[in-house]
Amino acid sequence: MPKLQKINWQKVVTREYPFLWADYTNDAYKKMERVVGTTLRYNLFSGDKNILNIYRDPKDVERSYKLIDKVAKKISTIETMMNAYDELVAKNYKLFKEIPNLKDKNDIKKKLIVLDKNFLLTVMYFLFFVFLGYGADKPNIKKFLKKHGARFDKLRMRTIDMDMKREFPKCFAKYNKVLLNLAASMKRQELLAFLKTGKIDKNKIKQRAKSYLVVTKDLKTKEYKLADISQFLKTELAHLKIDTQTKVISGQASCLGNARGQAVVVLSQKDYHKIKAGNILVTTMTKPDIAPYLKNVKGIVTNDGGALSHASIISREMKIPCLTGTKYATDIIKDGESLSLEVSKGIVRRLDL
Repeated sequence: MPKLQKINWQKVVTREYPFLWADYTNDAYKKMERVVGTTLRYNLFSGDKNILNIYRDPKDVERSYKLIDKVAKKISTIETMMNAYDELVAKNYKLFKEIPNLKDKNDIKKKLIVLDKNFLLTVMYFLFFVFLGYGADKPNIKKFLKKHGARFDKLRMRTIDMDMKREFPKCFAKYNKVLLNLAASMKRQELLAFLKTGKIDKNKIKQRAKSYLVVTKDLKTKEYKLADISQFLKTELAHLKIDTQTKVISGQASCLGNARGQAVVVLSQKDYHKIKAGNILVTTMTKPDIAPYLKNVKGIVTNDGGALSHASIISREMKIPCLTGTKYATDIIKDGESLSLEVSKGIVRRLDL
């Protein structure tokens, strides 16, 4: 198996995303460089079933923040992008409603091609605004957020990632029902090719549904064979060692306050039912659909995010102590552990060790 240049991969996100989302983001990063002048050139996506792990190179991420800060010098440029993003999201919702009601196969195909083109642009802006929020300490971004912080918070609460997971299989299954269970594990170009030829590699797609690895280096993307995944990850991620016995985990203060309670670890929507009153929620990152479950939790701890992430915004609205950006909390903390959340110190303590 050919070796890639050694990259300082760091795990940044574990999310309940399908393979199709990762593939759209790869194409969106390439389009982003041409359209808005900023991008991420290095990404590693590994996953199985609906859990996606994302690794990035910190230098590449910092470079993207600086590029976004340059774009943000002209606030009107970002305002135009926000308007474009809002329009694209509205078009997506319209298509999501239209396509399942169409009868003619050619009409369905035409609308699906429009959906793909529209959604790719939507993902591009979605990613741009995610990283704009993460780079909130940069001077020009800070000025922009001072003026448009409320609108930006609203924009970042949009759920296009979850919309894809829910709506794409239904829309493409309207063209051919075989896609209902396969679309989530397909590449964007495989879906478009199927619309033209009707051909599909079911075995490849089903294997990908079990496990996959896609690596982008300098905006050149390679998908690895199932047999090569384990060795690649073992070699390339050997430097990522987690101390599972650590007593204190650090993060960023997103909503101040202290709390004590039992941990409930949530990795996906299927775990929401575990959340009980008095728990401290430990999760990869919150999404809007978790909000009804947060009413009685004492605190929130996330792997991902910062001051403008969904967890930060919702925790401030609901006045729940929140620590974000711990990176590995869900890999270390177990269900039922007693925790002491001390947000002002930027830590969560494990009391049972």
